[in-house]
Amino acid sequence: MRASAAALAAGLALALATAGCGSSAPEPPPGSVALTPQEQRGKQLFASHCGDCHTLADAGTKGAAGPDLDAHPWRAVTVGESIASGPGVMPAGILSGTAADAVAAYVAAVTRR
Repeated sequence: MRASAAALAAGLALALATAGCGSSAPEPPPGSVALTPQEQRGKQLFASHCGDCHTLADAGTKGAAGPDLDAHPWRAVTVGESIASGPGVMPAGILSGTAADAVAAYVAAVTRR
């Protein structure tokens, strides 16, 4: 009986040690959002093209010329339309194509409540 109790204990220890295996992505820190690859690209593009004018906590930007994007949730379609049309003093078409889509997806993802 001792041998099978030892085998059972060893099996349980192995199961507990490997329980986290197979998980390729670490859990995001509390309060943050897990981003898709497209949204991660959007975050980089946002920081380099939009952050001088817009505040967005997740991107670490504190621009004041444009709206504070943390103020309310944004839909990707609305962000995309703003990028294309350039409301107010924002230049129209500052980004286009997949770059604009990535920024729109990123802003929508991190401003959802």
